[in-house]
Amino acid sequence: MKRLTALTSTGLRLEAAAMPDLYTRVYARRGSRALARIAQVFGLNKTETARIFGVSRQALDEWYAKGVPMGRIGDVTRTQALAEALHDRFVPERLPQIVRSPLPGLDGATILAALRAHGTVAIFDLLDRAFSYTAA
Repeated sequence: MKRLTALTSTGLRLEAAAMPDLYTRVYARRGSRALARIAQVFGLNKTETARIFGVSRQALDEWYAKGVPMGRIGDVTRTQALAEALHDRFVPERLPQIVRSPLPGLDGATILAALRAHGTVAIFDLLDRAFSYTAA
């Protein structure tokens, strides 16, 4: 049986038989670093992190081990972008308190509650209004 090989720009040969294993290794755990960063910035445990995405703690553990499902990777990526935006604009040590405090701009909801209910759009809108330099 003939094996298909391809020469890469680095001069390495990839065999077709190795592609499924390579795919598994590359995409395994995709999004797990983003989940860890979200938990770190917001000061969340696994149960609280899972609640943001509407899954159980056990499902979140599976995401850490096997990677975030393709249908949810966008949610994780947008939430990480929000975490980084908040980290850049506020004192990082205060973020766990900030995300748990009711905010008037979110109708008295916390950032974590707004994330669960509406996703990142409402919080990005709030940040845009709060840091806008134009008169309303």
